[in-house]
Amino acid sequence: VDLLNAIEKEMQSEMQKILKTANISCSSEATESALMKLNKNPLAKFVNSLLHLVEKNVELCKSAAGKIDQLKTEKIADQKLLIEFQKGQISSVQETVKSEMKSWADVVKKNTIQAQRNGKPLTENSIKQAVRTVNEEKRRSKNLMIYGLKEGDREDHYEIKKKMKDVIESTGMIPA
Repeated sequence: VDLLNAIEKEMQSEMQKILKTANISCSSEATESALMKLNKNPLAKFVNSLLHLVEKNVELCKSAAGKIDQLKTEKIADQKLLIEFQKGQISSVQETVKSEMKSWADVVKKNTIQAQRNGKPLTENSIKQAVRTVNEEKRRSKNLMIYGLKEGDREDHYEIKKKMKDVIESTGMIPA
């Protein structure tokens, strides 16, 4: 990028020199007749200078094209890796979903068979109750139990909080 900027400045400088020498204010006024008024010597110098700039610019364009191709190839390779990684994640999620669905289906099937043996029909309420029970067990599994601390009502709330804070500070464990 720095080389592109440098060549642009060189080209602008050469254009300004030509415009100044030909006594014209902008490149749109640079006509053949306006340039023919110049002597051969300055005109030859400008042509020579412009040829060198064009040559530099062509080399720079080739280099930039090579770099763009390299970056494009690298990006394609990165995208392929990303796609493979995503396929792996999708497969993992699919397997998890299948196993969880199978687990849930097995539980329902087992409970249905058990209910039929016991003579209890499987109803919407029994399924809701089973889900509530599972959710309650999950919620209770996250509770913190401190043995030796009495369950109390609102009056003991401050004392319970103080003791919990002491336990947490002494163990260094912070509940999530």
